[in-house]
Amino acid sequence: MKQVFLSYHDIHTDCIKLAKLIKKKYKPKKLILISRGGLIPGSIIANYLGIQDIDVIALKTYSDRKKNTDIKIFKRIKSEKKLVVIDDLVDSGDTAKIVKDMMPNSKFVVLYAKTSGKKQADLHLYDFKDKDWLVFPWEQD
Repeated sequence: MKQVFLSYHDIHTDCIKLAKLIKKKYKPKKLILISRGGLIPGSIIANYLGIQDIDVIALKTYSDRKKNTDIKIFKRIKSEKKLVVIDDLVDSGDTAKIVKDMMPNSKFVVLYAKTSGKKQADLHLYDFKDKDWLVFPWEQD
């Protein structure tokens, strides 16, 4: 496993790049931020796009050794057009699948995508291998 350490500067720069792509492709009226990973990137993107209509959803995944995954949804959001869902990373793609089932009109957008979950993201900036471990600045001691 290779650790990839990201700085706040990296995240901010990547968020602005992603915001420009979102503006060009989707022109959203509202953003949904996935708690917790999507909160900081989503705030930066919302600020850049001038979007004040923001909501937050929290999903918690529980995976055991047999790769069975249970997902608890803490809040449901009504699906709307021109809705973009922001997260920091798509890993396995489980969160993205749940979001797309809940909000079929939404676009799932992330900064970074791992190989296994990449197809679940409608838009992402950078690819990483499944064995890469991204360490975000808010996760560092």
